[in-house]
Amino acid sequence: MCPTTSEPTRISAELEKALESYHGTVEDLIRELVRVLGLNETDRRALEIVLLEPERTTTPGLLAERLGLTAAGVTIMLNRLEKQGYITRSLHPTDRRRVVVTATELATRRVRELVVPMIVERYRMLLRRYDSAERATITDFLTRAAELQRVHRQRLRQVQPYPRP
Repeated sequence: MCPTTSEPTRISAELEKALESYHGTVEDLIRELVRVLGLNETDRRALEIVLLEPERTTTPGLLAERLGLTAAGVTIMLNRLEKQGYITRSLHPTDRRRVVVTATELATRRVRELVVPMIVERYRMLLRRYDSAERATITDFLTRAAELQRVHRQRLRQVQPYPRP
């Protein structure tokens, strides 16, 4: 005879399964965005970082830090994005030794065309389904989950890659 599962245990198992499913669907969605935009995942993430910055502008150093890339890796990536017309590089207006990376109108328009309808649909669905207290709990959960993911990412950045067999 199997022992009965407690309600908190059952809910925890369902939450874990739901999170795994959500992560999988997000990865699938990102793969499709990458395909449609003609990017690889690192380039997509870099473009996302630039687009989310104030004035759609950042620096190669910030991109290197956020993506865990070397200066050479960022330069190669920026060359690809620039060739596709998604970013421009220019000298910083007050410090001519620094480079500024800016998302182009083409990048802004394409991402807006693809992503904004999804965001609008997502928020409409969530706003209709959950009351404000539930949305606050969901927001808290997702905020803490994101914090934990950043901790995990930082921890993994300290780990040396496994040797190839």
